[in-house]
Amino acid sequence: MKLTTKAIRVALWEFVERVKTKSFLISLFLTPGIMVLFAAGPALLKDSLETTESQRIAIFDGSGIVFDSLNASLQESPTLANGKPKYIPERIPDDGRPLSAIKTELDTALLREEFSAVILIPAGVLDSHVVEYRSQNVSDIEGITILERRVSRIITGYKISHAGLDPDRVRVLNRGTDMRTVRISEKGEKESGFLESFGLAYVFLIFMLIMILSSGQMLVRSMVEEKSNRIVEVLISSCSPMDLMFGKIVGISLLAIVQVLFWTAIGVLLVYAVDLRNLPLENIWLMVVYFILGFFLYAGIFVAFGCFASTEQEAQQMTGYLSMLLMLPIIIAVIATQSPNNPVLVGLTMIPLITPQMMFVRLPITTPPTWEIALSLGILVCSIIIVTWIAAKIFRTGILLTGKRPGLEEIWRWIRA
Repeated sequence: MKLTTKAIRVALWEFVERVKTKSFLISLFLTPGIMVLFAAGPALLKDSLETTESQRIAIFDGSGIVFDSLNASLQESPTLANGKPKYIPERIPDDGRPLSAIKTELDTALLREEFSAVILIPAGVLDSHVVEYRSQNVSDIEGITILERRVSRIITGYKISHAGLDPDRVRVLNRGTDMRTVRISEKGEKESGFLESFGLAYVFLIFMLIMILSSGQMLVRSMVEEKSNRIVEVLISSCSPMDLMFGKIVGISLLAIVQVLFWTAIGVLLVYAVDLRNLPLENIWLMVVYFILGFFLYAGIFVAFGCFASTEQEAQQMTGYLSMLLMLPIIIAVIATQSPNNPVLVGLTMIPLITPQMMFVRLPITTPPTWEIALSLGILVCSIIIVTWIAAKIFRTGILLTGKRPGLEEIWRWIRA
């Protein structure tokens, strides 16, 4: 199995024909645009949804110690973009009414949207430390957290002052500590954190998923079209099945390389534009190696799948199974970052179909032992050779097969032939 002159011609033809298509040009620019949108979209959406009107909050303070301090605190922060306070507290008088009657009245006001929220502070809050937040929307985690911390701080400060202590002094003594995260490796130290490490891994995982699915489906679809249109018979008359197979793989790989280089250039510009220089790039070259080897492994698998499929529906069904397998590392990525050298993860790294993705998760966090890297690369390379050899055996016969899908016994005969 070698790359002949005819295989190179097939590769160039595949590359030129695909690179001129509108779908390729659209995906070339659309994919990084989508990823940037996914990264920056939530923040942009939050800014666009930010209201310019202050929210009225009804506060029933049965203890009589919270409202004044809370009102003064909320007048200072948080504020809206126009400088107005985000929350305007409104005191609800006791008037000797039972708490149940006050709740009923305030619930009616909430349904009429007279208030955005209601905070009920019982008289025994100093002992129970329990207050109640009532609203039609209890999913505003940020707002609820702000109010909860302010009320808690006021109650705690009141108890400290009445215990004969200075609240400001206690606050200084209880000041939190900011912890810098510094990644230590054989090359030295570098300040980095979870977001940088996971972000780099996530980018490689998504790129791998997009590249394999788009290029693999393109490869399978072209084979199905050529089989159904009988074009493959003309191609086989001009070159051998092996030249055609390797030409297709190389041509699609060149297409993928152009996409990766273009997206990498955009990524480098973004890194310097938003000053993300804390990214753990020490093992970036290893991640690129795993990316390339993983792509060639899946390219051989897609070639074999393309020989089995006779229709677009069959091709989509077969590639769908691979799609589910590719999602596994993305699902366990967050868990894997917490313990990258866990024996289970090390074992998963040695499974060739997910070796590249697992290394994408582990390498930005910590450099695995040399023997693990060598063994995983060796398994991956051997798997590529085996898969390519099997794909070549299947391709030689299956590329001309149309109609009924071959059974396992027939496929086994092709491989042994």
